[in-house]
Amino acid sequence: LKDIIFGDQLRVKGISLLHPQINVKVLKDGRANYDIVIPSTDTVQQQTGEPSKFSFGIDHWEITNGSFVYDDQTMPYFMSIKDLDHTGSGSFNDVEFDLKTKSVADSLTVSYGGVEYLTNKRADVDMTIGISEAYTKYTFKENTAKLNDFAVNVDGWFKMNENDYGMDISFKSPENSFKSLLSLVPGIYSKDFSKIETKGELAFNGFVKGTYSEKQMPAFNLGLRVNDAMFKYPDLPSAVTNINMDLVVDNKTGVLENTLIDLKKLHLDFGSNPVDARLLVHNLKDFRMDANVKAKLNLGELTKMVPTQGMELKGTFMVDAKAKGVYDSVRKIVPAIDVLMRLDGGYAKASQFPLPLEDIHFTSTVKNSSGKLAETFITVKDFAMMMEGEKFGAELLLQNLDDYTWDLKVKGGIDIEKMTKIFPLEGMSLAGKVKANIETKGKFSDVNAKRYDKLPTSGSASLRDFKFNSKTLAYSVGISQAEATFNPQKIELKNTSGTIGKSDFSVDGSVSNYIGYVFGKETIKGNMSFNSTLLDLNEFMTESTEPAKKDTASFGVIPIPQNIDFTLHSDIKTVKMMEYVLTNANGDVVLRDGVANLNGVKFNMLGGSFGVSGAYNTKDINHPKYDFALKIENLSIQQAANSFSVVKTYAPIAGLVNGNFGTDFKINGELGQDMMPKLNTVAGAGLIKIAQATLTKSNLVSSITSLTKLNNTDNVSLQDVLMSATITDGRLSVKPFNVKFGDYVTTISGSSGLDKSIDYTLKMMVPAGQPGSQFQGFLNQATGSQNSTSEIPVTIGLTGLFSAPKATLLMQEQKQQVKEAVTNVAVDKGKEVLKDVLKDTPAKDLVNGILGGGAKKDSTKTDTTKSDPVKEALQNKLNKFFRKKNN
Repeated sequence: LKDIIFGDQLRVKGISLLHPQINVKVLKDGRANYDIVIPSTDTVQQQTGEPSKFSFGIDHWEITNGSFVYDDQTMPYFMSIKDLDHTGSGSFNDVEFDLKTKSVADSLTVSYGGVEYLTNKRADVDMTIGISEAYTKYTFKENTAKLNDFAVNVDGWFKMNENDYGMDISFKSPENSFKSLLSLVPGIYSKDFSKIETKGELAFNGFVKGTYSEKQMPAFNLGLRVNDAMFKYPDLPSAVTNINMDLVVDNKTGVLENTLIDLKKLHLDFGSNPVDARLLVHNLKDFRMDANVKAKLNLGELTKMVPTQGMELKGTFMVDAKAKGVYDSVRKIVPAIDVLMRLDGGYAKASQFPLPLEDIHFTSTVKNSSGKLAETFITVKDFAMMMEGEKFGAELLLQNLDDYTWDLKVKGGIDIEKMTKIFPLEGMSLAGKVKANIETKGKFSDVNAKRYDKLPTSGSASLRDFKFNSKTLAYSVGISQAEATFNPQKIELKNTSGTIGKSDFSVDGSVSNYIGYVFGKETIKGNMSFNSTLLDLNEFMTESTEPAKKDTASFGVIPIPQNIDFTLHSDIKTVKMMEYVLTNANGDVVLRDGVANLNGVKFNMLGGSFGVSGAYNTKDINHPKYDFALKIENLSIQQAANSFSVVKTYAPIAGLVNGNFGTDFKINGELGQDMMPKLNTVAGAGLIKIAQATLTKSNLVSSITSLTKLNNTDNVSLQDVLMSATITDGRLSVKPFNVKFGDYVTTISGSSGLDKSIDYTLKMMVPAGQPGSQFQGFLNQATGSQNSTSEIPVTIGLTGLFSAPKATLLMQEQKQQVKEAVTNVAVDKGKEVLKDVLKDTPAKDLVNGILGGGAKKDSTKTDTTKSDPVKEALQNKLNKFFRKKNN
């Protein structure tokens, strides 16, 4: 233990990693996921004197079934190693040591600069590397690296200098078997690879020598030669023979642009069908090249030599291609090109689909004699194929690759489902029959300049029994029939009908600016008639990011694209949207700039009829808005409260009212991600009309009855009410309107809020003597009498919460109202009393009594106790009039 802790030699018996998963990622800015240590700010004093002698050794380390990914986006470089088994050992000291390793990986993938150089290759590396010069120099000793069955020996050294890397490395294949090279060909190396019969000689060697830095590369050379090789699959009757290749890649200066690629020869025979190719590229700057490929293949014979995985092929394919000159994309120069490709008598049939593609043929040419990009001509002539008697043909002329100019003609029919059986589409299924007869011409410069009138496109197309299903869509799309005619300005749609999910539709109309939409991301325009018996919008709603309420569906915002301008003249029998069902919906919907504008839209819902105009705005998809003018007739008040959150929240009492209403109301606000109104943003104003309605069993009514002690006030009725209401700042306010509490007419005004608070004033006309004791005592005090036969207005304040209302008499206001009422009664009734008094009083005395002695008094008279007969008569009459009989 003392030697381990304090000694200068340490040896570890073993380190094991089981199933490790290592993922190293370096971003474009150089940040790496392994760089997690915070830089230290401490100052460390450097040691002086002789360094200590220390030796560290490991008898064994191993990795079992590991995976490793290195993704460096600064280069960019990517390497993936899967199912890695690795062992190693070494003695680490300050002079030198040997690092011995053996690694086996079932899958190795390497890409650099976007090009994948190795794909799922099996790797087996056995190396001894000498490490010296303070861990900076690595010398390769006794080592072999294998990719699949292709082995390479590496010799030489690699050194890390202060500012660059030095190297002198050579490599060569220790075997001369062609079969080892064949194992690198994609699709050939499999579990049955050992059964493939091969012969032929192979030579592979090369070197990398010099300095590598940010400004310099080492010189390198690679040579590959194959002589008189062949291969034959055991289950196929014929062999690929006479395989010869001579390839050299050479760079003597270390300047990458000076790399020479010379494929001096490539030849092989597919039975009696020869293939020859040659390629010489002088440098990688202007790619000065001289190349040719020539082949003639009988596709039927080809399947007898190479497995085609259940695909039967027939026909004769030939290619004769030549290219010579310079390729420079900056100067728009290409090599002189002369290419001819032709397929005759083509036939393709997949084992999983019984119907073949027959009579496939085409002739294609690529020509450029001057080397100018603008003088390139590409033609596809007489392209045709047939499936089940349905013929499809096309012709193409593409020229001037500096300003793509095309002339395309398409005519014929295609069964989409059958095509997808031959060419499968992952994650989706398609079916239907397309027939087309289309011609289009144009230049790409006219597309960019939006000169769409110079892109003559014409023709017609039809679609029958189309079906589309995808894993990414919760619903399927079907088009039973569709017909379209084209010109550069627009597409006319006729007799188009189908289904989207549960919804059906039929469409007629036109679409314009479709070319700008396809090529220039411009706005596509349309004017269409849209008819449907059922439109289920719930299927199109995106999932809400907010959690859904328990036991309710979670819907998301329906986005309106900003690059469409469509007017839909709609007639829809039934619309489903969230929990609502709309019937007999019709009107115009204009979709433009991310907004759906509704013009004169009418529909029936919840037993009432609706008229809607206004806008649904999704320009800001995170804050969708609405601004509508509503006209509603004959809608159940309770239904409105139970169905519309605005009504339920601002006027919860509506849920207890029996009757129907109508309204002309403007309302606006913001919607949440669940497509429900954000109630704190609601604003609006309008008139509410109620012909007849009743209210019973409400806390609000009970609180009023408890206060006034009036009979029959629990029954509230509304008759021919016209209510003016506004919503602002979280409160619903109503101007005065009349209802009846039993037999008592009552005027109500006030407001209720989002917080469930209420603040209402009720003015009730009550015959004197009928109010409760509190109010009756106040009335007696105000009149100075114990009895009254007048109808008195009672003013009640209703505050608190809807669930816990508080009713109180508004005393100050009540006092003034009572005084006014008593005064009015006294004046009116007093006039009647005066008439009675006038019957028994002389005019002179009456005048003198009323005027209070207006005539000159006799100064000798001293009797001041004598009563005024006029005043006494008036007082007696008033007392008698206001006296209330005892019950």
